[in-house]
Amino acid sequence: MVDAIPGEHLRHIFKTASWWDHTATFCENFGFSLSIYSLTGKPVHASSRTASLCRGFCSSSLEFKSRCETHCLSFVMNTISTGKPDIFKCYSRIMCFVFPIRYLDEKAVVLGKGSFSSYEDFRECMNLAQDAGLDAISVTAPLSFTSHEQTRKIYSFVTESVTGFLQNTQETVTLRKKFEGLKKIIGMWGADANDLPEALFEGVIRKLSTLLDIDYISVLVHDKKRGKYTSLYSLSKSGGTPEAISISEHDAVVRDLINGKPFILSAEPIKDPRADFLNGMGALYFFPIMVGKKLEGLLRLDDRGLREGDRQVISAFCRQAALALENRHLQQELYNKFDQFAAISELTKTITPIQDYETLLRTVLDLSAGLLKAEQGSLMMIDQETDALLLEAKKGMIDGVAEKHRINRGDGIAGKVAESGVAILVENLENDPRIKQKNRQHYKTPSFVSVPLKINDRIIGVLNLSDKTTGEVFDEEDLKLIQSFATHAAIVMERNVFFTRAEELKKLTITDSLTGLLNRRYLYERLKDELGRSRRHGHSFSLLMLDLDGFKQCNDTLGHPAGDRTLKTIADILLNVMRSIDIVARCGGDEFMVILPETDEPLAIDIAERLRSKIEKMRGAGGEAAAPAHCALTTSIGLVSYPRHGDTGELLLQNVDKALYRAKNKGKNRVEVYS
Repeated sequence: MVDAIPGEHLRHIFKTASWWDHTATFCENFGFSLSIYSLTGKPVHASSRTASLCRGFCSSSLEFKSRCETHCLSFVMNTISTGKPDIFKCYSRIMCFVFPIRYLDEKAVVLGKGSFSSYEDFRECMNLAQDAGLDAISVTAPLSFTSHEQTRKIYSFVTESVTGFLQNTQETVTLRKKFEGLKKIIGMWGADANDLPEALFEGVIRKLSTLLDIDYISVLVHDKKRGKYTSLYSLSKSGGTPEAISISEHDAVVRDLINGKPFILSAEPIKDPRADFLNGMGALYFFPIMVGKKLEGLLRLDDRGLREGDRQVISAFCRQAALALENRHLQQELYNKFDQFAAISELTKTITPIQDYETLLRTVLDLSAGLLKAEQGSLMMIDQETDALLLEAKKGMIDGVAEKHRINRGDGIAGKVAESGVAILVENLENDPRIKQKNRQHYKTPSFVSVPLKINDRIIGVLNLSDKTTGEVFDEEDLKLIQSFATHAAIVMERNVFFTRAEELKKLTITDSLTGLLNRRYLYERLKDELGRSRRHGHSFSLLMLDLDGFKQCNDTLGHPAGDRTLKTIADILLNVMRSIDIVARCGGDEFMVILPETDEPLAIDIAERLRSKIEKMRGAGGEAAAPAHCALTTSIGLVSYPRHGDTGELLLQNVDKALYRAKNKGKNRVEVYS
């Protein structure tokens, strides 16, 4: 069905194992099935899990199937038309949501279908089925209900994850295309660009010297570190070794050439004290080699009375040299970008598998500092409750800065970045009108960068780096590089937070909030699993049902807080007495159940008796050392074993309840086996 998607990119993504694993995780965790619809409203992809009642009704009645599909399709088509998501109840009264997705400019719609929000919806569904001429469909498992609020939260998680998954995949594809494009561009330039600048200028000088019969010619290039223009290549027709010369970048000759003069004739060769290279020379000509608005080099010719035509030829050669030099700069820049992309890709691979959040933050900071050769840095993340920045990781900073240091949005440099979402690059904070503050003693240089960590337009944190190990200032290239890595790091950090929240939500859906034990719904799922496993391997297993004797009186006497403490104590006893393979759950009120895998009836009786005795010896409600005698608790336990007392989950649950009822009637504080 995926082939019906009109866009080849979406067809490809829906066929990948990572997409199937991603959607399967949500279906298992949240109980919602996911289906994909094309922009024509045709279903083209579905998760392996579908709502069982929908499947049962639709397979039994074509009329019901038509009504059901028409109802859901109307919401799908509305989302296709408006581009807006929606939460609704389908024809079967099951909670659903629908939202649009986009990947590489291709669009589709996701439909999620879960369970009923209430028992009334379930009854209404049964009535609709009867109206469609269907016989009553038996329900063989406990119903699970998902409220509108729960559906909204699950919808929020699913949309955020699916959108993030597609965005991350799209960025990876785009980055790969950039790599290939850079390789082609670099390949087209070939060896000529690699010959620059020495080979380029050597060829220029030889051609000029031959064409114009120049006795002495030299090329000087800019040395930024020394602040001078120094000889790169020289040629003398006399055969002597050319003298290496230099000229300051602040010299008047340099200033005039930068201001637009086509050439400079120096007519004061010997007495002029401003440039030591003039000593012993005659009159000199200087021609500019301009790349953009920068003077990248100078062409110097000795003591010649150049004609206008000669000057035009020399200027043309200088322009050609400037063009070749610019091409070399571009090549170097692209090579640098290629290396940077490769470095960022490797760094992203390093942080992606890290699961521990604190380790992830420290690693992101360390890798960022290494990328820019920064000695000091900090990583601050937005606290969702206070909307302030919290210092989560630091590097090379003095001990006086606390780990959880807090900064409000708009306060300080990092606060301004968090508020505006715009990076700040500062070469010298003492001269920068945006900062206007003195450099603090524990910083070696007054230069730093502060960049936001963003997911689309949402700020999740700020990364700060300072003090280059070389002592240099941070520049625009540094800013672009760290912003590129910060974009990828933010996606990884957000995904880490999301999956942590997903695991927490999953835990909430299967556990009892008071005791931390498994809940009734999850116990029934595990009971199904244990039945299937025992049937396949021919093993027996047992099931215990416990009810606390006198718990209501304890609640009435000491109050509900004491009752809650009692339930927690009972939960601790259950976990301590039971084995690691046993499955313990609270089924509501003061009722508990235990599945004992690979345990026959005699061993189950022994375990139940130990448990009963342990609870009987418990001193007081909620663990008090001296409690009134009428509040001392005991427990009644019912016991069944598979397959002797039943070969289905329903039968085992019915019979263990009967066994517990018998234990209550026989005086409580006892273990009764079903018979």
